Order: sequence, then C-alpha cells, then structure tokens
Amino acid sequence: MKEYIMSFFNAPVTHKVPAGVCSVAGLHAYITTDLQLKDLTLKVRAGSEDKKAFRKKKQTLLPYVTPAGVFSYCKEQCLLVPSGLFVIDIDELLSTEEAEMWRDRLFADEVLHPALSFVSPGACGVKLFIPYRINPVRTVEESFDDALHTAWEYLEWKYGLKVDRANADLSRACFLSHDEKAKSRG
Repeated sequence: MKEYIMSFFNAPVTHKVPAGVCSVAGLHAYITTDLQLKDLTLKVRAGSEDKKAFRKKKQTLLPYVTPAGVFSYCKEQCLLVPSGLFVIDIDELLSTEEAEMWRDRLFADEVLHPALSFVSPGACGVKLFIPYRINPVRTVEESFDDALHTAWEYLEWKYGLKVDRANADLSRACFLSHDEKAKSRG
C-alpha cells in the first residue's frame, strides 16, 4: 500500500511553516486518540451556532495539514513533494449523526476509495482524503485539478452532495478534529 505524507502545522492558522511531516496512518492515530485534540475540538464546537466565533476558534485552536503534499511553507509555490491526495470537504449536513453516516458510507465508496475519512471540526461535515494519480505528461497542478473536479462531479451525481469548492488549491489547509471512529486505510 502506498504511504501518503503531508505537512503538519500547529495552530493558529497563521503558522505557515510546517511543524513536521505526517503520514495518513499517523494522522489517523492522532485524530482518533489524542486527548489534547479532543479537548480542542470540544472547545471549537462549543457555541458553534455563531459562525464567526466558530471560524475564529477553529483557526486559532486547531492544527492543520496540507493533504496535497509536503510544503516548505503553506503556499502553492512551496510544494516539495506531492502526496497524491486531495481533500473533499462536505459541510452543512443536518447533524453529527448524518456526518458520521456519510463518513462511513463515503469511506466504503469503491470509486473514491478514500485514504482517510473523519467528521469535520463543526461536527456537521465530513473530510475525505482522496488518492489520485499524477499524470506524467501533465503538471501536478493539472492532475490535481482534474481529479478534484471529477470527484466533485461524482459526489453530486451519485449522492446529491454539494462539496466545499474552496478546497481547490494544492496548499489548502485542512483543519483537524477529534473523531474516535475516523476511518483509514493507512
């Protein structure tokens, strides 16, 4: 099985130099077991109905990764090694229970075949780390864009799900949250 690696950044989101590199397997262990991340996730979710306050707490308290690869700085031009992953973010589900259902159902999807699936920081969304092939005759950016758009269309066609289309660049931050039932192939 392929080992996917990416940059890991400590909070707040203004930290643009990575604290280190992590694998999907290491990230899964962190998401499912780290007690500090669990406490931070609970703090972020407390009062999450105030969208502005939620966003500020998320950006201030939660660590993040760049699923698309290893970066020297969180900026597209600073990509060192592409991971062969992109993140799909499905938000605005009706409940945590619905998010958990989609986490599990989409993880089992044989077309997408996610490497990692977890409930997002707001508890009413799902993050999926989807593998793709980097085409040797195209740039990394072109391969990434093609795969990302294809996955978006597939999710809308097959499941009627709308994705957060803000996750369209290589260096996009993916905030982490505790999910003891996160799914991983790593």
